[in-house]
Amino acid sequence: MVTGEHKLIAEHITRWFTSEDGVRLMALEDFNLKVNQGEVVALIGPSGCGKSTFLRLVAGLDEVQEGTLTYDGQPITAPDPNRGFVFQQANLYPWLTVEKNVAFGLKANKVYKEKKPRVQEMIDLMGLTGFEKSYPHQISGGMAARVAIAQTLVMDPEVILLDEPLSALDAFTRAVIQDEILKMVDRFHPIVLLVTHDIEEAVYLSDRVVVLSPRPGTNVADIKIDLPHPRDRISPEFIAKRHEVLDALDFE
Repeated sequence: MVTGEHKLIAEHITRWFTSEDGVRLMALEDFNLKVNQGEVVALIGPSGCGKSTFLRLVAGLDEVQEGTLTYDGQPITAPDPNRGFVFQQANLYPWLTVEKNVAFGLKANKVYKEKKPRVQEMIDLMGLTGFEKSYPHQISGGMAARVAIAQTLVMDPEVILLDEPLSALDAFTRAVIQDEILKMVDRFHPIVLLVTHDIEEAVYLSDRVVVLSPRPGTNVADIKIDLPHPRDRISPEFIAKRHEVLDALDFE
């Protein structure tokens, strides 16, 4: 459910890094984005165009150098449990069980007692029931990705940042977890920013696909995906949207 109010606003964002020999390497330049609560937006573009950099800015892990970045009217200056980040690698704690990995953030933020029921709720939602006492080395890569997503969802974030968390999975597992993500979005209505190189995944999950240029990344296209869920990946309408994104990615 998408509301009519822009909650996340990025205006004229420019971000660079300085190499060891003092050369400025531009990642983003004059990048703009406005996202409503409950909206799923995919960021897609060539490798190195600043997609993951932008997620890190929204997470508060990196500093905005030029431009403004706000959530709910407040500048983003530091990490916040209200903005959850799921990285490409699951980054689970190998000495903790699935259940304890999911609960870790709640304990770290001293809210475990009041939110303890959420742990099992998220385990069930992500299809991990029966694996609560398993350790990361005892579960598959697909399950590890689900644990990482549950670890983020259990905090009830209003913003969820997904940095290609499904990229290493087989096609079947990936499709299953995509559907789990859609269930989560339908239930909790967070903002979701998804970085992906998979055009089909972007069209399947998103309300909008934002295409970035080669580095330094800036806006090339903002494509509305106005197809009802569940989406049929082989329907003419779905294929037409895929082609629209592909056309926007043709930078020659």
